[in-house]
Amino acid sequence: MEKSKVFSLYFITVTSILLLLFVSSTFAQQDDISSLIKERRYPEAAAQLKIRLKTSIDVDIRSQSYHQLGELYYNYTQQYPEALKAYERILGLKDKGIPIAEIYLAYIKVGDVYSRMGNYDRAVQYFQALVDMAPETHFVHEIGLRRIRDIENALKNLENQEDVIKNYKGTHLAAVAQFQIAELYRSHSQLNQPELAITAYQTLLHNHPYDKLAAEAQWRIAHIRHTVLHQITFAIDAYKKVVEAYPTTNFAAEALYHIGNLHRDNSEFQLAIDVYDTIIEKYPNFWNMHAVYYWSGNCHEQTQNYTEAHRAYKIYMNIYLPDLDPVYFGHISMYDKSLSEVTEILTQKIKTLSDLIPKHEYDKIQRFMQEGRYNEAVNIAKHLIITYPDTQFSKKVFTQLPSLKHLAVIQNLQAHILNERINAAEIARSQLQIATIYERELLNYSKAVEAYNKIVKEHAQSPYAAEALYRIGVIYTDILEKPNSAINSFTTITKKHPNTLQAMMATFQVGEIFRKLQRYDEAIKAYQTTIAYPEREIYLSGGYKDSYADRAQFLIGRVHFEDQRYSDARIAFEEFIKTRTDSPRLAAALIYLAVMHQQSGNDKQALEIYQQAEKIIKNNHIQKQMVVDEAGNIGFQSSDDVIQFLQERQKRIKSE
Repeated sequence: MEKSKVFSLYFITVTSILLLLFVSSTFAQQDDISSLIKERRYPEAAAQLKIRLKTSIDVDIRSQSYHQLGELYYNYTQQYPEALKAYERILGLKDKGIPIAEIYLAYIKVGDVYSRMGNYDRAVQYFQALVDMAPETHFVHEIGLRRIRDIENALKNLENQEDVIKNYKGTHLAAVAQFQIAELYRSHSQLNQPELAITAYQTLLHNHPYDKLAAEAQWRIAHIRHTVLHQITFAIDAYKKVVEAYPTTNFAAEALYHIGNLHRDNSEFQLAIDVYDTIIEKYPNFWNMHAVYYWSGNCHEQTQNYTEAHRAYKIYMNIYLPDLDPVYFGHISMYDKSLSEVTEILTQKIKTLSDLIPKHEYDKIQRFMQEGRYNEAVNIAKHLIITYPDTQFSKKVFTQLPSLKHLAVIQNLQAHILNERINAAEIARSQLQIATIYERELLNYSKAVEAYNKIVKEHAQSPYAAEALYRIGVIYTDILEKPNSAINSFTTITKKHPNTLQAMMATFQVGEIFRKLQRYDEAIKAYQTTIAYPEREIYLSGGYKDSYADRAQFLIGRVHFEDQRYSDARIAFEEFIKTRTDSPRLAAALIYLAVMHQQSGNDKQALEIYQQAEKIIKNNHIQKQMVVDEAGNIGFQSSDDVIQFLQERQKRIKSE
């Protein structure tokens, strides 16, 4: 979903390091400004910074003040020309002796502002200036190069997606392209125009209101207003639209969680409690439920409702904390705490629970399960586990709890479907979620196929039918090992839903089935058809781009190789290497090519290609793993074997 997520996280980390390198001793003043910004008193914060600039001649203080002023205009008030002036003033101080880290950061921020203003030529100029200034060994040199590359690639991708919209108007592919355009504008490292991202998402919602991407588009609008533009009132309204329009999606629970946190940040504790209670009631399998309980306890504590605070903290400590990765402690503002420290803090907050009858509670849970009263069973199970975590009854229920939660969601969705006021698309979406839970969470594949077939039968023309057919095909392929049934399911997609993403994916899966059955000509035909679809790329770390088309083109060469049609295999891999320079399978293609040259006696050429492959693979986890995944049939089982294989092959050639 997020093409440059890895680099974005890297960039944020690096930017934070740069900030730390030149923080001055004016902490009291800085805290004053931060407090004003937190209270959303932006004009007062800007006024104070301007006063500081007028009264101070200290170059470090001036640099820091210009940076804070630029951040205020850039991040909080969207006054981009003013932000640009502030950051350019920092560049004007570079002959005054300020640290080089400040200069580097200023160039980055000026580039960011120009991107935000849509002036990519100027943005690229500043990133290029950063590249020219910084030593090649300095991390900002790579930042500048990557930003230039990302902007140029994004602009090309933008044109491609616009072409898809024109050519596939009104189809799911057009919706996917519109979503990709919004993502390009949203991404900080690419087009970095959140306002245009919102407009693009709104266009998707207008043109494709029932598309499966609509819920995420509405959630993205809210999240941009919340975390990027800091438009809190607009953000809450946008989050509410997610909940109202798409109540059965995972985004609804996520939206409610953010609404609750925004109310809590604004000291509106009872409003926050009401929202957290809604999540607990309607979305018991929400991935961030541990944080919901913690902040619910916090808000109850603030309102002096200590009974409910005690209960919420106890749920957090006994249900979630034992298996919680410490990385999630940041979700409760304890990112700097260890497990023992968090446990100690919570223990201090919690009082002794009243005694309950463990066996009685356990028997009640079993009875409710038999009667299909899963929501009630979940609530009692949680109560038993947190009250008597060391009893045999609690341990038995603990193993049942994950399945209980998923069954409760299914029960809620089934009740929702019976509501006469919801439309057909909402019914289909709910049924798809039921089937997905059976497949991925409960691993009940017969129930999953039954639920998916229900969608195909009752919503044959819906895009959800294409997704259901695809999942049926995957289950038949990977789990039930019924290739003919899988092919029938995949073929139905290409016939009845040809202009969908699932049609491309289904065509690829047909190729995979034929390849494994050694029906090589049919496999190649399916792969060629896959390549003909509009390519949807996934951006990986290291600048690599993956897609179904990429893998299909690679597998054409592999199929020829496996069928001992080495001439065709060489042609296919040579074409792949030439046209797929950003492929994560580049090294794998080179190894296949080198093996064939060696087999045919072209040792010199084989040696050169082996050396090229080894150079690519060294210190490159993605390429190395792809070699194992895509070329393991040549003679290695793990990534540790790849380098050894290449070196032994080269040694053998040299010795001959």
